[in-house]
Amino acid sequence: QGSLEGRGSSASTSMAPLSEQEMQKELEKFKGLQETLQKAYEARMGLIAQQQETELVKEEFDSIEEDAVIYKLVGPVMVKQNPDDAKVNVEKRLEYITGELERSNKVIETQEKELNDKQQALIKMQQEVQAAAGAA
Repeated sequence: QGSLEGRGSSASTSMAPLSEQEMQKELEKFKGLQETLQKAYEARMGLIAQQQETELVKEEFDSIEEDAVIYKLVGPVMVKQNPDDAKVNVEKRLEYITGELERSNKVIETQEKELNDKQQALIKMQQEVQAAAGAA
């Protein structure tokens, strides 16, 4: 049995060791791209949650009475805040989050394309390695 294993590995390594090493490197790059993309998805989910929460605050501001008292949590303390200032802060926060979401979507789109390209390259390399192994 040991001699058969030896033959099998020497036959596959006679022509393709470099390709297999290259493929392993490309596979590692692919895995790295997947991890980076996953982190980008998670960041986008966080931004979406912040956006929804901020929109809820904005809706509440739109429905409160003129003389309502607004407090802002600053550390462990609730601080009274001018309603107009609070509304402006929420609007600015929404604008910022929306901009970050757009940027995040562009980054994700680029990363998805890069990942797809890498996947296609890996498939092609795998086919070449298999063809080389079949020819040997």
